[in-house]
Amino acid sequence: MSDRDITRRNFMVRTIIGIIVFISAVLAIPFGGFGILPALSKKETGWSDVGTIADLAVNEPQERRFMQLVKSGWQEEKLERSLWLVKRPDGLVTAFSPNCPHLGCGYRWFDSDQRFKCPCHGSVFDINGKVVSGPAPRPLDTLDTRVEEGKVFVKYEVFQLGISSKVAA
Repeated sequence: MSDRDITRRNFMVRTIIGIIVFISAVLAIPFGGFGILPALSKKETGWSDVGTIADLAVNEPQERRFMQLVKSGWQEEKLERSLWLVKRPDGLVTAFSPNCPHLGCGYRWFDSDQRFKCPCHGSVFDINGKVVSGPAPRPLDTLDTRVEEGKVFVKYEVFQLGISSKVAA
């Protein structure tokens, strides 16, 4: 098309199309970031209150259940979680993930043997989470804990199963 072929109508159509393309591009960037980036971001879990330290007896593991708010993109979901807490003689608290590191089965504490036992494949762990026997490739997975004003807080994580090192899933 030459300059002589540009009519008033062609000019207006091209201008309107240019404005629409410009506005679409300007709006696509924030809306794309608003809709896509949260879905791509890693799920973040915060600290969860799992009860008071006064309820824990020294060297007596206790299973605790709690509700955790999990954010995934724009969605928030409350999940029931569990873990094992052990209060040490020095007052520190160790939290263990509730899943056996072998294949993820739930294990239990047996007072009579002073051991954690996994019923699925026979892994046995001592009170410190170390493997005593069985196919478990590593000790029980510990979770970060902190104690504030008599309350125990835990940063709950899920770990890969069946490997020899503790790696977050």
